[in-house]
Amino acid sequence: MKPRSQKTQGKPHGKFNKGPGKVAHNQKPYFKSKNKQKGKDDKPSKPNKPEIRNLKRQEKASKEAAEREKVRAERDAQVKAYKKKRLEKTKAISKKTQKGQPLMKDRMQLLLKQIEEMKRH
Repeated sequence: MKPRSQKTQGKPHGKFNKGPGKVAHNQKPYFKSKNKQKGKDDKPSKPNKPEIRNLKRQEKASKEAAEREKVRAERDAQVKAYKKKRLEKTKAISKKTQKGQPLMKDRMQLLLKQIEEMKRH
């Protein structure tokens, strides 16, 4: 049996150790990020993904808020019109003579309006 030569003892067949902190002989160290100063005047920075997401959420929320406000305004207008119509009807029905009898003239006019509306529809 031959004794091993001293060249190969303790070293793995001529491979370089490429662990953390060790640089291979054919690889140059990367110094760009360390030496380069980031200037604000170089170019305008575009927003990153979370900022884009937040902007989209804000736009969507503002659109939804505008839509809700529009629906609320329409509903308020409808309620106002209904209340006005209801008040008119109540006034016409509640009129009475001095003795407490209901006035039929206003009731007949109200019924006539209702019939005309039915014919339109």
